[in-house]
Amino acid sequence: MNKVLSSVVAAVVMSLVLSSPSLVRADDSDVIKEMSAGQVERIVKGFQDVQDFREVADGAYAFNVDGIKMLIFNKGNTLQLHAGFSTKISLSRINEWNRTKRLSRAYNDKDGDANIEADLELTGGVTQQNVKEWMKTYVISLKAFKKHLDQ
Repeated sequence: MNKVLSSVVAAVVMSLVLSSPSLVRADDSDVIKEMSAGQVERIVKGFQDVQDFREVADGAYAFNVDGIKMLIFNKGNTLQLHAGFSTKISLSRINEWNRTKRLSRAYNDKDGDANIEADLELTGGVTQQNVKEWMKTYVISLKAFKKHLDQ
């Protein structure tokens, strides 16, 4: 009886594990290891509240989200999101951001203006959904950083 019960439990657990959405693997054709200009444009333009998308240099695109100007840099196997503010902020406030927040970094540029960036490595392979989630996380950080600047 004990063997039957453990076999049933094992079968149920295996069924749950195999049907779990978190374990679904992307088809190899869905995995992105290098991003083309067209893919960047489609993903960014499909992102909620994006306005005024335009190429500003080779591999560099500007756009607005909720009135905040952003840039995305495509180096093929890496992406970077960037926003700069003409706001001066002390190094201690920048350090506070970097010490207490994750998934983005802030710094003062050579003119003392505040900037926030995030990078995404594509070399190991990501899906379009990963890229969208990375962008969503960055926009959340960006809005929080803007509030941080105003405090």
